[in-house]
Amino acid sequence: YADGCGTDAASYSRDEAGGTGLGTGAVVTLMQDVLSAPGKRVLDRLAAQPEALYAFDFDGTLARIVQDRHAAVLTGPIREALSALATTAPTAVISGRSLDDLRPRVDGISAHLIGNHGLEGLHTSERVMHQAQECCRAWLKTVARDESALTRAGVVVEDKTYSLTFHYRQACSPQVAREAIFHTISTLTPSPRLVLGKSVVNAIPSGNLHKGSAMLELMHQLQSSAALYVGDDDTDEDVFSLPDERIVSVRIGKKAASAAQWYLARQSQIGLLLQYLTRARSRAVSA
Repeated sequence: YADGCGTDAASYSRDEAGGTGLGTGAVVTLMQDVLSAPGKRVLDRLAAQPEALYAFDFDGTLARIVQDRHAAVLTGPIREALSALATTAPTAVISGRSLDDLRPRVDGISAHLIGNHGLEGLHTSERVMHQAQECCRAWLKTVARDESALTRAGVVVEDKTYSLTFHYRQACSPQVAREAIFHTISTLTPSPRLVLGKSVVNAIPSGNLHKGSAMLELMHQLQSSAALYVGDDDTDEDVFSLPDERIVSVRIGKKAASAAQWYLARQSQIGLLLQYLTRARSRAVSA
């Protein structure tokens, strides 16, 4: 994985969790439940900052992981809770999905949308986008030569224009599928940056554009004084590992190896978190 790149952050007083500021600046600390008393105190302080940004991954965070990626949707209560938050504070969805795929899934919600792991949605230069597209076109020609072997292994290759994703959730043998994927990837030129997800391998053109850099750029554009980011797997570590004390990072599911500061025990609790954030913002506004 490429290391996240940070910016100089303002200084804050040390919080109850043992880190500095709202976040911990990617300092390794013992993860705590964000819905615990110390976690809620951090969320309350975040809500008190009028320009704070609230950003979320889509699959596995806002939407439950499903066998068929096309069937991933926001449930009614989550859609309502996310929409309520978005009416009170700047809100974003930062996803590995392409923007064309992501938009209809959050239709009607006033949120900033960033797709393709940070490549789409932030006014990326035409030159960079063209280079990424040409890179993926070249990769697809190579992948086509291995199409039969990948199909036999239960691998589905998704062309997202600016990146490729190898899906193997429905493979009979995940190990065989992974071996087929990495054999194909080893032949790609130029070599891609790999981001592993849950039963997926993402091949992304090399460079400094990723979820972490997208988060920082969006904060810059919105002049955000602080931010929350919630994600669920390795594709979100580019945000979790940012050395930026303004960002509160939350992982779905506790994982010792994660750089996230806080965790939410289960994806099914995302609605509770969204509701708490909305109430905290309302309290801060009326105070």
